[in-house]
Amino acid sequence: MPKRIVFFFIGFVVLASLAYYGFNRWKDSREKVDLWAMVPESAAFVVETNNHTALVEHLKETSLQESFSALSAYQRFEENMVYLDSVSPGSQRRERFLDKKNILTSIHVIGKTNVEFVHYIPVNSVGEHRFFRNLVDNINKSNIFEQESRQYQDVLLTDVTNTRLGTRFTYFTYHNNIILSQSPVLIEEIVRRIGRGKPVSIAAGFKSTNYLTQPEVYANVFINYRALPDVLGLFLSEDLMPQVRYLSSLSSSAMLELKLEKDKIFLNGFSEPENLKNSFHNNIAPVKPRALGVKNYLPNRTAMLMHFGLEEVAKLKIQPNRKEAAGSAYGATLDSLALAFNNELALAYMESSSINASPEKVVFAHTENPDLVRRLLEKLNKQVLASRKKKPYTEKYGSYTIQMIEVPDLPAKLFGSLFAGFEQSYIVQIDGYTVFSDEVATLRDLLDDISADNVWGKSVAQKAFLEETLQEGNFSLYLNTVNAWYVLSRYMTENSREDLLQNSTLIKRFNQVSFQFSNAGKQYYTSFVFRKQDSGAISGEDAFATELTIPFESRISSRPFAIQNAVDRSREVVVQDSSNVLINILATGKRGWVDTVGSTIRGSIKQVELGADNKLRYLFATANRIHAINNQGQNLENFPFNIGDTLNIQHLAVFDYEKNQDYRLLVDDYLGNLYMYDIRGNAIDGWQPRRMDYRLATEPQHVRVSGRDVILVLLENGYVYALNPRGEVYPGFPMNLRSPLTSGAFVKAGADLRKTEVTVVTKYGSVTTFNLQGKLITREQLVRPSKSAFFDLEAEGNNGKSFVIVRQEQGKVAVFDQDLNLQFEKRYVTSAPKIVQYFHFGGDNKLYVITETGPQKTYLYTSKGKLVGNSTLENSKPVIVYRNEASNDYTLYKVFRNELQKISFRLVN
Repeated sequence: MPKRIVFFFIGFVVLASLAYYGFNRWKDSREKVDLWAMVPESAAFVVETNNHTALVEHLKETSLQESFSALSAYQRFEENMVYLDSVSPGSQRRERFLDKKNILTSIHVIGKTNVEFVHYIPVNSVGEHRFFRNLVDNINKSNIFEQESRQYQDVLLTDVTNTRLGTRFTYFTYHNNIILSQSPVLIEEIVRRIGRGKPVSIAAGFKSTNYLTQPEVYANVFINYRALPDVLGLFLSEDLMPQVRYLSSLSSSAMLELKLEKDKIFLNGFSEPENLKNSFHNNIAPVKPRALGVKNYLPNRTAMLMHFGLEEVAKLKIQPNRKEAAGSAYGATLDSLALAFNNELALAYMESSSINASPEKVVFAHTENPDLVRRLLEKLNKQVLASRKKKPYTEKYGSYTIQMIEVPDLPAKLFGSLFAGFEQSYIVQIDGYTVFSDEVATLRDLLDDISADNVWGKSVAQKAFLEETLQEGNFSLYLNTVNAWYVLSRYMTENSREDLLQNSTLIKRFNQVSFQFSNAGKQYYTSFVFRKQDSGAISGEDAFATELTIPFESRISSRPFAIQNAVDRSREVVVQDSSNVLINILATGKRGWVDTVGSTIRGSIKQVELGADNKLRYLFATANRIHAINNQGQNLENFPFNIGDTLNIQHLAVFDYEKNQDYRLLVDDYLGNLYMYDIRGNAIDGWQPRRMDYRLATEPQHVRVSGRDVILVLLENGYVYALNPRGEVYPGFPMNLRSPLTSGAFVKAGADLRKTEVTVVTKYGSVTTFNLQGKLITREQLVRPSKSAFFDLEAEGNNGKSFVIVRQEQGKVAVFDQDLNLQFEKRYVTSAPKIVQYFHFGGDNKLYVITETGPQKTYLYTSKGKLVGNSTLENSKPVIVYRNEASNDYTLYKVFRNELQKISFRLVN
């Protein structure tokens, strides 16, 4: 009896122990786990979703899925998923298993070279447990996968290898959750994190924030700004990383909502300030955000803009070494100048035309007291030049005065290291903004853009974008990925540049990007916008739409000449018929003024502002005369100029040295003689005539460098002259290129003659770059397939800020970019020389127009060499092309026989 009691007691204890163990195991499996607490602190981003199906469907509806599917990483992921679907049990596929549950994905940088992902997936029901168990069994049975299990700190890890793709992932289960990643290192880190007991969530500061409860929100996105530099460091060159680390220290972390619209991605939420010593946040201590007032002065060709909205912009500069400042002859003036700026500070990078070209940089500093800034700049300049016994450099450009201050890195001394890289500073004051650049040509181009309203504040496309961004901010970064393409390529690491090219479709599609932070008390309201500029698409037979056809009584003998209306600056056209009558066609398509000139026009029609009303006047040359007419077709006083009855003029060049309407008119004849006059008809000394040894290859070109005016004259025999306004040759010239020239030069103006570069290409393909001291910089020979091949340099047809090189040979035309890379090559019917035109309207909006004069056919090509509309136009002369930015379509004017046609089309790259 006692033995039986002992036996039953032992049995009861064993059963109770088993029941208790089973209960605890069941309880543990049912215990809710905070997935956020499992995420390692090394995560740079964490994305939380709760409706997988809705997200995928919305991506398809908005065409974003098509964009993402072009990414190689996405394609590899989908390949893996296809194989997993092939072994999934029953009809319950991946979408059903993933739908309607909160799933986390964390993104990490591993080993400073790779980006890896971790997925945290709950298993919520008995059916899902059964699905997952059957999936694991099927994977184990499949000949597609290999599966191995191992113990790591008492946790069972399973490694699965796809034998077809060679890919691998590791997973484990924890309290009804699956944690998997392609990185076993991250999986092991998570196991260690769990083993330490009750880890703190990486997003603990946003515990009460859940945007997924709101309509039209597809994800919570957590950003760890402390890890962000590690992500960007994978792509950007080390030179940029100090600035990236500093800017990232504005905030420590953020939780943002993800919203998707057609061709738009929005991320909005709040960021926690970074309170570490010397952080960006602690230095600027922002109070009130500011509006983007500088938009009215930013050119449309801006590639990237950093904008700081601060009451005292001098706070951007970390406090200087006082002993060093005290020892400077002008340290006190610099301090006073820095404190004179307020509310807005911006650093803009202009669009670059080549990966090898340093992008132009412009600094805009706002002041409420322009007169004080002017006086301080004058004082600083006197202090700088006092010991050097030099006179200050200034130049007039229209109504503006540009001055140079020879203080290395002046913007950095005023505003901090983010503004470094200015060897010298050229400065101009525009309303309440003081503008800095290290190249005077950059400021001239900027002033031209402002004068022509080619600025963000006047741009329909840019205004539409800015309306969707924060209207006020403390720090904003704006990026146009298309305009910034060469800038991005230049500052990418070698390894990431290939990825950039492979993902160019998606990157360029979302070409308007903004990142903004606006003070909202103890946090920053944060907004990220990725937007595709509105555009349409026309293809096939409807690619070209004829908007206007104007017949003339006589055959049209000239190309169409582009002009602007003298009153409202609308786009107009002038043609010349076989009776040598000039006919003006208004923007409405009606006829305007006419002028009988008695001879064919030589060169092009120039437009200049003349008189107190600053109205446009039209200058052009015929065989032996220079003409100037008003918007009624009437001759201006003293015109036309009779140059000489025996002359045969080739070109007319018009120079306005200081943009003050003191024009110089320069013509050359077929013998190589140059004649120059002022606007009143007075002959200029040294030019009556200035005899050259040979006929000119192209129209003379003017460039102003550090107060010097240089006139470049290229001769057909390969000699290049650099002349001053008196016709005298600059030292180092003429240069003998030892090969004929048939096209003009591309000039990149620098701070002085030594730094100003001129690029030419000879008829036989030698690409030569030299400076205005006559020193050779580079010389490269392009491939010349045969002796019949010849080359030309074609400057961009709108503003001449870029160029391409064209090779023609036996009916084939090849186009090379500025880095001498072949863009495309086409074969045509005849071997006669083709008319090649190149238009660049910013970013990828490039158009190549190639005309065969024999068959009288014109072909239009996109930046990728794709034929526009898969058709040709009847034409035998150069064309005019305009772009309508608002509708993103194009207008082309061409002449054929006795008709002028206006044709509209769109580019589909």
